[in-house]
Amino acid sequence: MPLTKSGKSVLASMKKQYGAKKGKEVFYSSINAGKKGSEKWHAGKKKKKGKKSPSGMKGRIRKATKEL
Repeated sequence: MPLTKSGKSVLASMKKQYGAKKGKEVFYSSINAGKKGSEKWHAGKKKKKGKKSPSGMKGRIRKATKEL
């Protein structure tokens, strides 16, 4: 994933603090964990925010419609 200007600077500072290999690991694990502010570090695809059904409701709705 391409990095933004701020992402490059954060990656550089993490590499300086933790070393080249470990700094890269910490950087990308922060993005994957959804650390606050990490969405500004990369210019990847943005996730769509759609409506979510309450957990378990899909199965109950299907059962109810089959019985009718």
